[in-house]
Amino acid sequence: MNTEAQNKSIQGGSILLWIFFTVISFHMVLFLVSCTMLLTQAKSVESSFADGALKDHGIYLIFGTLALLRGYLLVSICYVVVLFPIIKLWLGQKEPKKIAIVWRTLLLMLVSIMAFFIRMMVSKPYFVAQWLPEWQFEILPNAPGALKTITLWSLLNGLPIIIISAVLLFWIRYLSSHIKPILTFKIKKRYYLIGTSVILFFWISVELIKINLSSESEKPNIIILASDSLRPDHLSCNGYHRKTSPNIDALETKSQNFTKCFTPIGSTLESMIGLMSSQYPHTHGVRHMFPSKSDVDRVNQEAPKLPKILKESGYETAVIGDWCSAIFNEVPMGFENIQVSEFDSFRIWLSQAVYLSHPVIPMYFDNKFGYWLFPKLESFAHYLRAEVVTDRAIDKIKKRKNKSKPFFYTVFTGCNHFAYHAPYPYYEKWTDPKYQGPNKYQVHFDPNEFISSSSWDKNFHSYNQQEKQHIIDLYDGCVSRFDDCVGRIVKALEAENLMEKTIILITSDHGEDLFEPNTTLTHGVSFNGGDQGNLVPCILYVPKKDPKKINRIVRNIDIAPTLLNLTLNQKEPNFEGTDLTSYIENESSNLNLAFYGETGFPFVQRKTNYSASLKIPPLDELTFVDKNFNYHIVLKPGYEKNMIASKERCLRTDNWKIVFTPIEDGYTHSLYNIKNDPQCLKDVSKENPLIMKRMKHFLWEWILHGNQYSVDQIMSDRINGEMQIPEQYKDINFSIDKTIEPL
Repeated sequence: MNTEAQNKSIQGGSILLWIFFTVISFHMVLFLVSCTMLLTQAKSVESSFADGALKDHGIYLIFGTLALLRGYLLVSICYVVVLFPIIKLWLGQKEPKKIAIVWRTLLLMLVSIMAFFIRMMVSKPYFVAQWLPEWQFEILPNAPGALKTITLWSLLNGLPIIIISAVLLFWIRYLSSHIKPILTFKIKKRYYLIGTSVILFFWISVELIKINLSSESEKPNIIILASDSLRPDHLSCNGYHRKTSPNIDALETKSQNFTKCFTPIGSTLESMIGLMSSQYPHTHGVRHMFPSKSDVDRVNQEAPKLPKILKESGYETAVIGDWCSAIFNEVPMGFENIQVSEFDSFRIWLSQAVYLSHPVIPMYFDNKFGYWLFPKLESFAHYLRAEVVTDRAIDKIKKRKNKSKPFFYTVFTGCNHFAYHAPYPYYEKWTDPKYQGPNKYQVHFDPNEFISSSSWDKNFHSYNQQEKQHIIDLYDGCVSRFDDCVGRIVKALEAENLMEKTIILITSDHGEDLFEPNTTLTHGVSFNGGDQGNLVPCILYVPKKDPKKINRIVRNIDIAPTLLNLTLNQKEPNFEGTDLTSYIENESSNLNLAFYGETGFPFVQRKTNYSASLKIPPLDELTFVDKNFNYHIVLKPGYEKNMIASKERCLRTDNWKIVFTPIEDGYTHSLYNIKNDPQCLKDVSKENPLIMKRMKHFLWEWILHGNQYSVDQIMSDRINGEMQIPEQYKDINFSIDKTIEPL
């Protein structure tokens, strides 16, 4: 190597070294600043959970924070690789000075960080909205949709591709000029041809074997596509005024659309157990979102399970989802393959606080590589997007190892879950571009207040109509997002020629309150405002069956018996639901089903038409972190009895609805005429004493004895005497329980 070449090599090494030093130093400062901000925020939170986090989980937090350094290191290496050719070209033939290299590196880093930040603001603005709720940002606000999409893609994807390609070309040339091959050899052309022929022959043979051995099963496949908190009345096929769901609409025209499907409890864990076990909460034993280990063990050991029955009958079973599906890690329900997030334990909450305090993570690692490097990201609400879950579901459909086995897949995402965040373009699909406020990209709320106060939703009550409508618009964008995911999966089934062999169910775990009377933005807290909290989509595509709308009451506990009959022609004696096949076969049939329901965990103070509403303590007082149950958040045993007694209960027929509501000085029963008063605003019990007596009697038959009756029985069976309501429902007092420390 001549002297000039040696000097260039030394010069290049010096530039590379100082770029590396500058990048590492910058990221270390960023790391320390992020850690300091997290500690400052933690100390400002007044909550027993926050106190316990620092006291009992300090080592866990330290190691979790240090684990993020590998991300910082990888980002630093990438910056060095990209910046070196740019700075080397910028310096030209000049003798490089340290200060010149350092300031150029810092300048380019700041520009690139700004570019990544803008990219995140456009595609996933809900990350920024967590830190700056009043922040507003929009690129080309008045541009046509197609022009805006092309422009954004060119800036956010096209330009980076060009830069990376140029950098890659530089490194190829740079390395090839500095590294001489140690060994060179030539291979004759005929050996190339022989090798290629052998590989091609082997590949063709494998494909032919697959074609000959893999014949589709005669049993129908099943795929459940569910979105948390999806309301059926916000689907355009059910009469909604917006075209929110063109893909679901197209499927609905070939399906059985059960327009009055209710879940017995408006809460994810309990409802999904009911869907798969066909049992009411009082039967399977999980009555709220924070069950004890014994309650979970009871479900796993005793409850009947549709996935397990199908698996034992030769089905391949799998559940695929995001953080909303994490429940299946605790209650697998017989699924053999579980591809969901880690369960939402207290340590997951802590990890989320740590990760979100470091902007490097959402900017660079909200992708498949990031989920591999930091598996916990899949457990956080803002990560593991529904689009990734959809990719996994499609991959599962296309790459089945044994196509002679029928499959039962459940794909469950949090598309519609509060706080209604969605990536571009969904967050602006239905919203007013002129809106300026704290809920621009998602509903703004304080997670710490959510934990420490049962009135954390008080600000929502003061929202004007414009603010409320904007939030509903965000929710509708989430509906459209889920619809696109459904469309992609249906196309994959069509491409695999599986539509004529696959039963498809579009559903949800529960509905959602969207500012109906006496509600804000919750679910499972009360039966106020109508049916919206417990009504779920139930669009059932059954190949070769005439499509129809079925406007009769059914329950999500009826789905498992129906699917079991359609696939195996079997019955499960421990199912409490009813097989709905007669509705599919005969449009005029009537099963006379009634809806029995109960509320879930009281995340907010229940509103009533009475001034003396029952006062319930906040989340951090009612629960504790059970170290013997994988650090799950569990209801304190001392509150279990009163928690169950304090639930609202409901019995609904086509025409009538009765609601039992515990209040501060006892309880009330309210009767509503559904046809005249769908939002349940006027109690008509005094005007209809006979109806009230019957509805009340059969409601308490269900509450006390677990007996469910048909509508005909409710309206015509003989009633013997007055139902005696136990004392435990008359005086409910949530006194402060000191028997178990919060952490």
